[in-house]
Amino acid sequence: MLVYGKKRNFAAVKRFLVHLLYICVPVLLCLTGASCRDSEDEEQIPQPGKPGKKLARTLIIYMAAENSLSSFVDYDSLEIAQGLSTVGVDHRVVVYIDDTKSSRLCVGTRDEPLQETKTYSRNICSTDSADMESVLSEIVTTYPADHYGLVLWSHASGWVPASGSKNVRRTFGVDNGLRRSTNVGPVMEMSTLAHVLSHLPHFDYVFFDACFMQCVEVAYQLRHVTDYVIGSPAEIPGYGAPYDNLLSALCQISEGDNLPNMKNVVNGYADYYDSGGGRPYRGAELSLVRTSALEALAAATAPHLQRLFADTTTPDCSEVQRFYYNPSQYTEYYDLQNLMYHHLSAEEYSDWLSAFMAAVPLSHLSSSWLSMYEDPRTGKVCHVKEPEYTGAVSVFVPSDILAQRGYVTAYHAFDWYKDCGLSSTGW
Repeated sequence: MLVYGKKRNFAAVKRFLVHLLYICVPVLLCLTGASCRDSEDEEQIPQPGKPGKKLARTLIIYMAAENSLSSFVDYDSLEIAQGLSTVGVDHRVVVYIDDTKSSRLCVGTRDEPLQETKTYSRNICSTDSADMESVLSEIVTTYPADHYGLVLWSHASGWVPASGSKNVRRTFGVDNGLRRSTNVGPVMEMSTLAHVLSHLPHFDYVFFDACFMQCVEVAYQLRHVTDYVIGSPAEIPGYGAPYDNLLSALCQISEGDNLPNMKNVVNGYADYYDSGGGRPYRGAELSLVRTSALEALAAATAPHLQRLFADTTTPDCSEVQRFYYNPSQYTEYYDLQNLMYHHLSAEEYSDWLSAFMAAVPLSHLSSSWLSMYEDPRTGKVCHVKEPEYTGAVSVFVPSDILAQRGYVTAYHAFDWYKDCGLSSTGW
């Protein structure tokens, strides 16, 4: 996420209510229940979320917020608390928070308010692979379920590695380790994230509430650990997802294919911004990737990319939709579908599109969105030029200048690069 400003005018009220909720609920339970016991024989208060009991769904929201997004934690926590009334009785929500205050777990269900259940004795590094795996393993062990959903909430920069440029400081997340609102510190790269998630139960979906994460390279890297990837190829406001509106869809489970439910997540997110709920930040570029179809997409895409990039060629992308306008820091994040539309014959494009639509069954493209890095003379507004031929999934287009910055070498580590046979191009 990128921080654009304060969230809503009643931010102070929200913060107060969240603190009141976290502080007062355990106190009230203590006064009315049996945990404040006078003897060892008294029954201990049950922990929220029915720890140890397998439920239908455990939704994990992982907030790596020991950075400039820390101030948004209270806002989203209250939205989550409000949304609990919409989830099923056999669902639980577990929120891991690491911000400028502490590293902690909060749990809630439809019948139990969101409340803090654990504060870690040390400052967890949320972007460290061992720490992330430890936290997530603890959650799935304590709160077992038939189905798991995972929301990854933080700053992000898509597939671009931290080592790609001296200006780049993150891929997913950033943890300064100082309990401060700064964005300098360890990050997590995509191969590491995929490795961590491979040691956990399979996820129905991974939802990135973070900028730039809907690129084909990320989804492809995660294809073995989740059925779906939801995210934006562009920037998103610090507001992030409207959890009070989305929690029901994030927790629901469809028989067989979970596609209808995932569509509700994408549409609910997009409707919130398109209707002005994120005022003044209108617009949302969002898509849903079905990972089971990604290898077929790679096979369909490989010969075209090999031709376009042959002999270290950079194709003309002047008319191709891009989602970022400051390549000196990251890359342009060109839209994969639009790239194919502009560089394939009509017959080639039609054949390729069937593979793309199987892998990307839903995309939402607002006509415009706000960007921190667009030319200020344009009002920082970016536009979608050809929505009919744009899929809201980005792809890397190599160039000499990006090679000099280390991006191309870093790209070699990605499965998409390998499986598309891009080594044959010289890049």
